[in-house]
Amino acid sequence: MEDFFYKTRCTLHQMPEIGLEEYKTSRFIREFLKSLEIEYLEIEMSTVAIFKGEEDRWIGFRADIDALPLQEDGEKEYKSKIDGMMHACGHDGHTTNLLYFSKWLKEQIESGKKLKKSVMLIFQSGEEGKGGARFVANSDFFKSKIFDGIFALHLNPGLEEGKIGTRAGAISFQNINLDIEIIGKGSHGAEPHKGIDSILIGAKLVEAYQSIISRNLNPLEPAILTIGSFKAGEVRNIIPEKVNILGTIRFSNRDLIEFFRERITSINKGLELAFGVKINMEFNPFYPPVVNDVELFKKIEKIVPKEDFIGDMRFTASEDFSFYLQSGNKGLMFLLGTRNEKKNFVYPLHNPKFDFNPEVLKKGFTVFKDLLIEMDAFK
Repeated sequence: MEDFFYKTRCTLHQMPEIGLEEYKTSRFIREFLKSLEIEYLEIEMSTVAIFKGEEDRWIGFRADIDALPLQEDGEKEYKSKIDGMMHACGHDGHTTNLLYFSKWLKEQIESGKKLKKSVMLIFQSGEEGKGGARFVANSDFFKSKIFDGIFALHLNPGLEEGKIGTRAGAISFQNINLDIEIIGKGSHGAEPHKGIDSILIGAKLVEAYQSIISRNLNPLEPAILTIGSFKAGEVRNIIPEKVNILGTIRFSNRDLIEFFRERITSINKGLELAFGVKINMEFNPFYPPVVNDVELFKKIEKIVPKEDFIGDMRFTASEDFSFYLQSGNKGLMFLLGTRNEKKNFVYPLHNPKFDFNPEVLKKGFTVFKDLLIEMDAFK
């Protein structure tokens, strides 16, 4: 088992691919499934392994397969071979875990065990900002199935290695993609009175947005507003005509979507009137929060040893696993801790130094296996 996890993870880590362009990764997964004579379906770059049981009721497990446009920092024998790309979010681990799970499940069936319920293993493309789950969730194949539960894990360096963290209810945050364009009037920096300073208005806009959470939102409502990109001008003595701003908003209560839309629109209009600029906005709610089913939470709470289980864990990032749960499907996502101070596995996700011990994947596999049994999948 250890050899499989190490070798497979190393192979995947060395060939990272950006979301919706995972050609080599998908080929690797499909050749693996084909070698074991496991039936599978191709949905864009995603691959769905199928184990049919006696009943047309399904249990699903998902792993995301894409990497990030990030240059890996550090030397290791399995370092990324693709310049400017790396598996900095642990998806190589998620994929390795699900491949081993597919191998184990095939072995169980070949040994004489019979599936009562059908099982679907989703090797999903494009989780990182592309919403690749939508292509699977909106497919006729997926929509035709009745699920008793869909599960996913995510590696987490904030948790001690081997710990399992989850919760009933919302475990991740809704995200909103915010794109702002401010159009002022360009002029020479020595003659600012002849222009409309888009940078000045941009600075006021960012400051005003930050007041929404601190002054307009109930302090008991968790929410985050981050401006991650502010681009304007090329030279020191020219006031640019345009400023482009990118931001993200995160919260777990979906009722806040219209609240944020209204407040941001109101601020924009106020600045337009006050300064004579034009502000264009794209306000795009994207990944909904992942809401864990209460009954599925009770099942994972039952199978994980108490000393390893953290039952009130959430994260402020967003996850497209939520798209699988938008049509009434019950699901649960849990976090698998990878933090190991002795081995220096301490760096956060999306960091060029992120790494983990592949042996921790044994714990992820065990939870998947025990969940399958607890879900009464076998006869």
